[in-house]
Amino acid sequence: MRRGLGEGIGPLDSWVAIDFETANGSRASACSVAAVRVSGGEEQEAYATLIRPPEGHDRFDSRNTAIHGIRRTDVARAPRWPVVWSQLREFIGDAPVVAHNAAFDTSVIRGANSAVGLAPPSLRYACTLVIARQTWQLDSYTLPRVARAAGIAFGDHHRAEADARAAANVLLAERRAHGAASLDELLATARVRWGRLHSEGYEGCRKC
Repeated sequence: MRRGLGEGIGPLDSWVAIDFETANGSRASACSVAAVRVSGGEEQEAYATLIRPPEGHDRFDSRNTAIHGIRRTDVARAPRWPVVWSQLREFIGDAPVVAHNAAFDTSVIRGANSAVGLAPPSLRYACTLVIARQTWQLDSYTLPRVARAAGIAFGDHHRAEADARAAANVLLAERRAHGAASLDELLATARVRWGRLHSEGYEGCRKC
């Protein structure tokens, strides 16, 4: 079902907001992911699943579980990373990716792929945290704080689907704040460069 997330948004501007949770400090230990496709300011569809982390990265630290509430027993029958990545990559397609603190989420993709011997992906991404620093003067740029500054109701922090949807709403609020008609225009106006993952590594999304 489509959900209206913004007003005055160009119909051809499409992207996918994502969020990962991890089982421990390893970037390869993805245990949950959610993705929200946005086009023309409306949520078109969503994807979410628990993940059995790759072997050797499947320890559940109490600190991580305290944050997101996911335990080893919760993922016992969840799909492994190769299956999840295949589904997620198909969901993303050729669209750019958006995340809050995208350096973390994209490092999870790189880490999990490396852990199971998958080729590095090729995609471009934008970070709502980096853009927020160019948009609002805040004492903190955590997702809840930025969402509050943007006037977005936000609960269930560290639940992947809630965080992905909040990041999507933050991006739309940033566009309105900069008067930008597209994601490309927002980055140009906010003076932030695209981040990119590719076969030889990555370039971070950062201030120009």
